[in-house]
Amino acid sequence: MTSVLRLLEDIPSGPATGPIDDWFSEVEQSLEHDPQDWTSTIARIGQLSDEHAWSLLYWIEVAASKVVRRRSQAELVTAAFAMSLVLQSGLDPRDCSIVGSLLRRASVLAGLDFTSCVTEGCSRAGTPGEKARTLLLNAQAEISSTHNESGSGESFTFTRVPTDFDVEELMRRLEGDGP
Repeated sequence: MTSVLRLLEDIPSGPATGPIDDWFSEVEQSLEHDPQDWTSTIARIGQLSDEHAWSLLYWIEVAASKVVRRRSQAELVTAAFAMSLVLQSGLDPRDCSIVGSLLRRASVLAGLDFTSCVTEGCSRAGTPGEKARTLLLNAQAEISSTHNESGSGESFTFTRVPTDFDVEELMRRLEGDGP
């Protein structure tokens, strides 16, 4: 396994600062400075595993908040490139669209040109980037009900809305033991 994929396996658990910031920065640096390593690795293995794709999609989700905080065109470009990589996996594109909407909303809040950033980022992936470009340019400018916006400036963040879905209750109902 190559080092770029190892980066996706090292996501720290715990608070959203400290180790997660270090992990985010390592992945970001690799995506920015070694895009050819990413594209050639995926070309060699055929596609990202779902585990790696979910990790990278999570990275993009975190990046969306950072785009707003830093008003960073470079971060938006890198996130678009990362989406090109995620779409070379078995993940459902609908999940990617939700995160794509976060990127579009982030660009609005940061005052960035979404189309040019997406075009630049997706072009780094070559032909596979076209699928991501299409998905991102068609992403809604409003975030879905799965996320909220909170804070402003340096404290801005997109946060996931906790689900009200109870797996155990569903299983009881399916088995006939529920209300």
